[in-house]
Amino acid sequence: MPRYRVNHRYSSYRDGRRFGPWEAGETVELEEADAAWVNRDSGGCLEADQPKPEPARQQPKTADRQHRGGANRGAR
Repeated sequence: MPRYRVNHRYSSYRDGRRFGPWEAGETVELEEADAAWVNRDSGGCLEADQPKPEPARQQPKTADRQHRGGANRGAR
């Protein structure tokens, strides 16, 4: 079943089945037909929950090959 994010408070009954009570920010699992009905009953209540993208892995920094250490070249 797809997951949906709740955008505002909602609670209702349909055909003896209870939907909610849900608070804004929750995620719920519903059949697509039920989610479409909830959105018709209360526009914009649910939106498809997108998984958070994994952060791209960065290659660890390597040593600067041109770095000559801490010596001051002009003090010789």
